[in-house]
Amino acid sequence: MRVIPLEKVKPGMVIERPVIGLGGKVLLSRGVKIDERYIKRLKEIGISALYIRDDNIGKVEYDDVVSERTRLEVINVTRDVMNNIRLTSDFDIKGVNKAVDDLVSELLISKDLVVALVDMRSANEKGFVHAVNTTVLSVITGMALGYNRDRLLQLACGALLHDIGIIMLPPELLRKLSLSPEENKQIMKHPELGFEILRKKEGVSLLSAHVALQHHEKYDGSGYPRGLSGKEISEFARIVSVTAIYDNMVGVGIGGDGVLPHQAIERLTAYSGKWFDPDILQVFVRSIAIFPVGITVLLNTGETALVTNANKKFPSRPVVRVFRNRAGVNLNPPFEIDLARNPEYFIQKILKDDDL
Repeated sequence: MRVIPLEKVKPGMVIERPVIGLGGKVLLSRGVKIDERYIKRLKEIGISALYIRDDNIGKVEYDDVVSERTRLEVINVTRDVMNNIRLTSDFDIKGVNKAVDDLVSELLISKDLVVALVDMRSANEKGFVHAVNTTVLSVITGMALGYNRDRLLQLACGALLHDIGIIMLPPELLRKLSLSPEENKQIMKHPELGFEILRKKEGVSLLSAHVALQHHEKYDGSGYPRGLSGKEISEFARIVSVTAIYDNMVGVGIGGDGVLPHQAIERLTAYSGKWFDPDILQVFVRSIAIFPVGITVLLNTGETALVTNANKKFPSRPVVRVFRNRAGVNLNPPFEIDLARNPEYFIQKILKDDDL
């Protein structure tokens, strides 16, 4: 199994990880053989890359921190919340609480895992998927900070609904690629709009509501809407400011507009102490697999390998499967190296499909 950008996918290749589309519908199941019709349709809905079976490399077992069922449940709840607010200015907090409880429960069970997979969902689902990804990343960070279950639930609720104020803005404004200064001021009102919705909603804590209000504040005081700095910003909001921007950076997967995790982490680190709380950023980085499962890499030895597993204690040193030697000859069988236990090996660079 390896990750391949959609433009490099050829008819006859076999899907190794399901493709999820609009409404959480499974578009292509594991084991489906790709043809031209599928490729065309995937391009239309904004799928950027696929996990493809590669018999030369062998089977790769992958564990996500959250099951597909729970992810789809939370995506659907988020969609319902946004649609209901648009139509009635209200939403069902019971549905949100159940989805958040299920999500936190699974993450607590999966506490030894790190986020190691690339998200391959439709670009049409980007807003809902962003909310869910931000929530997963925020809860994982909260767990690393030692939060108890109740605090994790409040953090998850705030993270899931952090952009809820966006729904109160004119839809045509959100579709514009270039904004005037006046239009940008309108966009910048969404934290306060979101806070007003959440603070009035029975069952939503003020701690959760303040995530919507403060997630665009920056550690050095240069953010909005109030120009808060440092510990003036709630800890929940300081977490979500990191996780939301990280998820926006990695986008909808390899081959799309996003960057790879190690590139996103480099960019975040450049703003440590400026935009982001340095302590929270450090905790977050330790919870992310810098090299996702399915990525092809070049080792310092000149050998080519596939990332097959992540090391939580050493995010930059995953387990890799070497399938090609330094002379460019495929190995049969390939062999695995745990980079955390073999310091003489390290990843030199991530290979694109053109390099293979």
